[in-house]
Amino acid sequence: MEKKGVLLKNEVEVSRLISDFYYKLPLSFDYEGESHDGWEFVYVENGRVRIGVGEESYILKKGEMVCHQPFEFHSIRPHEGEASVMIVCFECASEAMEYFKSKILSVSQRQKQYLNDIAAGGKAVFLPKDPLEIARDGAMDRSPEATVYQEQYVKCAIELLLLSLMKSSATEKQSRVSLYEHVSQREDLAEKMAAYLRENIARPVHLQELSDRFSYSLSSIKRIFKEVTGYSVMAYLNNLRLLRAKEMLAESDGTVESIAAALGYANIYYFSTSFKKKWGESPSHYRARQRAQRRGRRD
Repeated sequence: MEKKGVLLKNEVEVSRLISDFYYKLPLSFDYEGESHDGWEFVYVENGRVRIGVGEESYILKKGEMVCHQPFEFHSIRPHEGEASVMIVCFECASEAMEYFKSKILSVSQRQKQYLNDIAAGGKAVFLPKDPLEIARDGAMDRSPEATVYQEQYVKCAIELLLLSLMKSSATEKQSRVSLYEHVSQREDLAEKMAAYLRENIARPVHLQELSDRFSYSLSSIKRIFKEVTGYSVMAYLNNLRLLRAKEMLAESDGTVESIAAALGYANIYYFSTSFKKKWGESPSHYRARQRAQRRGRRD
């Protein structure tokens, strides 16, 4: 007897979820890059990020998503300030995935809801893990409390996102960004200077040193860095140090004086004043609050 109805087929089918997390990239974040056997989607929730693909670099803006195909070497770092991103890595052998190669897509409100569902599903399915550890290990670890329902829910949400992106981009040309925004020479210079500051966070770095190293005049160094990052060179370096100071105060037992010295501050009063202005509390108060919070979690 012939069966009635429509035999449903799959256009895309996600077979394995590798990682699914939300991350706020600090200014000090710097990752050399990776390649792996899964598809990786990077969505920018806030700010701008610099995406490296092979030998090229591109800028990804708020509301945009880049698609990395399997075994494509790629890297990410914040551009012109802190940025928040969502990263989803998965396996999908469907031929339709060819559509996403070398594309940046603008995300609609409906697609953003799918992303929210994927993020919620990731929290339920995976154990929390530091993004750099995920990059080193290649995957997140399944939560022992995850249910089959939650796993299928996030699988379906990813598949719905893929189908929606393919459909909307085919019918609405304005929803797809076909060309990356290439990093200009001045942006590349500013990023190289920022990387140099990150590498030398613990010692005094002078403008003349940057001028000599990158073969630009002092006035050009100051102007280009300010225009691209929104910070003066010294303000950017100080911000990096204050971000690192928070980590050291929370994670180490060193004195405030030793931490200030390790970060290149010759004057403890200037360090304490800068820290309080940036974070709204003194270094010692911040450390005490962090320790109290940790004790509370243990109790």
